[in-house]
Order: sequence, then structure tokens, then C-alpha cells
Amino acid sequence: MMHSRMFCPRFAAAMLRRTLLPAVTAILPLPGGLFAAFDGPAPAREQIEADWLRQDEKRSLPAAPAGRKKADVTLQLDAAGGVDGHKDGRWGFHTEYETNPWWQVDLQQPVAIGRLVLWNRCDSCGARNSRIIVSVSDDGKSFRQVYQHDGRTFFGFTDKKPLAVELKEVTARFVKLSLNGKSYFHLDEVEIFAAGTDTNVALGKPATQSSTSTWSAAHDKTVVAAVKSKEYPLATIVERGQKLAASLRRLGATVDGPLTALDQAANDWKQLPKDAGDDAKRAVYFRARWAVRAMALKNPLLDFDSVLFVKRAPGLFPHMSDQHYGWWSRPGGGIHVLDGFKGGQPRVRCLTSDMPVGSFIGPDISYDGKRVLFAYCRHYPELADEKDKASKVNVPEDAFYHVFVMNVDGSGRRQLTRGKYDDFDARWLPGGDIAFLTTRKGLALQCNAAFSDATRGGDLPDSYVRCGGDNYRPVPVFTLHAMDAAGKNIRPLSAFENFEWTPSLAHDGRILYARWDYIDRFNGPFISLWSANQDGTNPQLVYGNYTV
Repeated sequence: MMHSRMFCPRFAAAMLRRTLLPAVTAILPLPGGLFAAFDGPAPAREQIEADWLRQDEKRSLPAAPAGRKKADVTLQLDAAGGVDGHKDGRWGFHTEYETNPWWQVDLQQPVAIGRLVLWNRCDSCGARNSRIIVSVSDDGKSFRQVYQHDGRTFFGFTDKKPLAVELKEVTARFVKLSLNGKSYFHLDEVEIFAAGTDTNVALGKPATQSSTSTWSAAHDKTVVAAVKSKEYPLATIVERGQKLAASLRRLGATVDGPLTALDQAANDWKQLPKDAGDDAKRAVYFRARWAVRAMALKNPLLDFDSVLFVKRAPGLFPHMSDQHYGWWSRPGGGIHVLDGFKGGQPRVRCLTSDMPVGSFIGPDISYDGKRVLFAYCRHYPELADEKDKASKVNVPEDAFYHVFVMNVDGSGRRQLTRGKYDDFDARWLPGGDIAFLTTRKGLALQCNAAFSDATRGGDLPDSYVRCGGDNYRPVPVFTLHAMDAAGKNIRPLSAFENFEWTPSLAHDGRILYARWDYIDRFNGPFISLWSANQDGTNPQLVYGNYTV
């Protein structure tokens, strides 16, 4: 997401120069001699082209196929994700939180079953399935239990150790998986092998389940078939490229070369014979993609050559709140600079390679382009398993996220915040102070600067979310605060009792941010856009209330 700080149009180029573009890869010239010979390494080109194909695949697998609303995802469409052959460590189906949830598949004929292989969701939520039950039936009505797991947590995709359930002398048409008690139920994939074979007889078979949830999605065969057919969306790429050309010309850019190449690719696509092979189609499609990419790089606002970005492994616990607690961190990444991104030989520099292995989030560049704010926590491999993280004595101070500042070349690095609190998403304010998110809210009903600044000298109690968590998974609330450029004078900008997110600065100087407001409503979608003055006064909804 771009952080907009343009107070009038003449600052556009300067502000874009200090904008974070987190998903940038190497940018290469068009191959094939259309503009210039490809002078970048082949692996880089292949990586970019593979990324385009991945985008196409994901866009052709929408959560709800065209014309079908999310709310219309049926039991069968979601349950099909358990036998679609796709394993990624997430969930293939997902029930609601209910009593005794279940999922089942119809093998369409009696099968002598040799074994089941269950691929679990590969995060801490996978522990829900540690007592999973396997039942079978001949008619889909009367089931008999043939297995219950022993309580050990299993995974699959990440550790290559799915749960293998050996069955002997079991013949059935229907296989049901279930949990006792109140819980969500979700698995990545279910494989059922006929006795004495390596044939997965469950693949693509009809399935259903006890309920759907807000995380349910459609996994029907028509969508999967569309991906396997390798249909290249060239018409869409051409249409977008032509609109991009018109927009860039209004900015004064010269795009004749790339536009000609795009039109030529579109014409060559039309001339392909009906029986053209996939290699021929892909070659023309990539020509169109490279033409649009070359065109995009002619934007006159791209008058800089380096991009700051962060690499980060997502936290172990998938919830959006837990992503900002250091105890769930995974190692790897850092603050990087990509130099020469418009050429064929881009170079990546890590500015934090000398820091202990940890996790980095939320960098921000100062208005003068000289300094960088970021958050970092050190990774402790055993910390995620700590049973009492709520007791701060059990968590090292540097395992919490803290705000750091350094020069854009990586020199002069200083730690601004300390203590056993998670501090992150720090943003420069025009006067030189820093707005940031932190768990320094405390237990007081009335937030005040004296308490917030006292957190610099002691590990004070946290305020926790009202809807869940325990000592193993504490969920302390983080809200908007501010401090001076030296990390002192910490004070609250918000008295909100729940989470706040993603601070940025609007054109008129207000802080824009999101609030998780689920009072008297379902706790998921209601994260609304809010604004406040830079001193925290006048908090108000920017648009609507019951919006997603």
C-alpha cells in the first residue's frame, strides 16, 4: 500500500520517490529484440514470467466463480476443496464454529480401503484435529467409527509428515471425518487409497460437510478445469495495456515503441492456427506482457532508480492480530534496497544483514529521503512453544518488535523503543515526531501520556482483546501512539479499547488508520477506515459504518 503524503500535485514525484513498493521484482527490457536485447540473467526473466502465470492461475480460481456471491458458496463447493488435489498447508475446506463438525466424501462405489492420508492445516490451528475421528458407511446414513487419532498434532505440507491411517478389511462407499465437541473443522487435503494400490480414489469425488463459514470458498471442477486448460488472458492484457498507454501519454510519456509491440503481439495472437501448441501461445502472450511492463516503466514519475522494501516470513499464527507479536515470528528477511530496477541487471542490497536473525516489518522513509523507520524482533526458535507468554518474565525483551531508525544506506542504526511491548508500523509525522502502533495501552480506562511514557522504564501490564486468547496465545491490544524522534515522550493518540491498524497520512495531514470495531456484530469483517488529527483529537469514521 502506498503511503500518500502529497499536499499538492507538485510534490507527486518527490513523494513517489519515498514510497514503499513491497512487491517489486527485477524489471527487465522486452526480450526478442522488440526494443532492446534482453541483457538480464535468464533466471530473473523466468522468475518474472512464472510470477505472471501464477497471477493468472490465482485470478482464475476466485473464491466465488463469476456470478456467484461468497454467501452462495454451498456445502458441496467448499467441501470439494478437501479432494481437489491441491496441497499448500492452508485449508481446503472450513466449517463454522459448531458442535461436532464433520466432512465426508462419496467414493461413488464400495471400495476396499487400504489407508487414508490426512493433510492438516499447517499452523497452530492444526491442533484442533488432534482427536480427529474417521467413520465409514455403505449408504451415507449409518456410519461406524474405524479410527480416532491419539491427540498428537500432525501437519503435512510443511514437514512432509501427513497423518497416515492404515485400515484393514474396511470396505465402504462413504468416508466421514469429524470432531467431537465445539470447534471449527478444516483440513488441507484428504487422500484415500484403495487397498494394495497407490490410487487416490477420493480425488475429485463429491463431498459435503456440516456447515460453511466466512472462510469457505468454491472449489468446483469447472474452475479447476479452466486452470488446467492453460488459457492465456491475452485480450485482458492488451486492453489494460492500451488504457495504460493513453494514461501515460496524458502524463507526457512516449510509449510508441511498447504500444507497437503490444499491438503486434495482439495481431500475431489472432494469426495463430487453431491447433497451435502451448509453447507458441505462451511465447506471444509473454511478448504482450513484456510490452506492457516496458510501457509502465516509462511513467515520468519513475524518475528514481532505487526501491526500499522489506522481506519477511509471515508469523506462525495466521490471525491478523498475531502477525504483530514477536513470539510468533519466523526467521529470515530484512530491510533491502533494489538498485537499477528498470534495467536488466538489478541489484539487491540488505541493510540489516548484520542484525541477529529475526523478523522485520513496516519500513517508512522520512520526508527528506535520508532516514528509514522499521520494526524488528529477534527470533527465538523455542519461544512459540512457551506455555505462559503472558508472563513477561518468560519472553526476552528483544523478542518483542521494537522501532529502529537508520540512514538509507544502513548506517547510523539506533533502537528507539524498549521494553516488553510490541511496537511497529512507525510513520513519520511532518513535525518530526513518529506515530506508531504499540501494545503500551495498559489497563487504565482513561489513556494518558504519563502512563504511556512510564512504559519506557518498566514492563507494565497489557490490555487484552475481549474475545479470546490464553497464556499460550495472549492477544494484547495495540493502538495508535506517538513519540518524539529520540523515542521519548511516548503518548497515546487513541483511547480505543480494541485493535487499530495501518497508520498512514492523508493529503490534508490527518492520520488515516483502521479500527477493528466488532461491538454488537460479527467479529470478522468490521475493520473500518478512520481518521484523526496528528495529536489524536477528532477521531471519526472516514466513510460509512457497516462497511467491510
